[in-house]
Amino acid sequence: MHPKDLAARHDVKVFDSPEAAAKEGFALGERLSPRNVWNRDSSASAVLFDLIGKRKRGEVAEVALVLDPYGVTGAFKNEPGARSQESE
Repeated sequence: MHPKDLAARHDVKVFDSPEAAAKEGFALGERLSPRNVWNRDSSASAVLFDLIGKRKRGEVAEVALVLDPYGVTGAFKNEPGARSQESE
């Protein structure tokens, strides 16, 4: 499944550049640089499902994907009340 379709299905924002995500208040997380389009889709799925798990556990408040031509980056927002990773 295309990363944008997968993101829409799971209510996740998609950005075209890290700068656009940062402008919206998202912190950048894991970045993968796949070698081709098929690997990009797989990489996006892995990053996305990791972030969705964190959102379900309350570690982050909101998640997003940054899809640029050479990689996939996870992005997230922490809001007051969200559990931080340092407290675990």
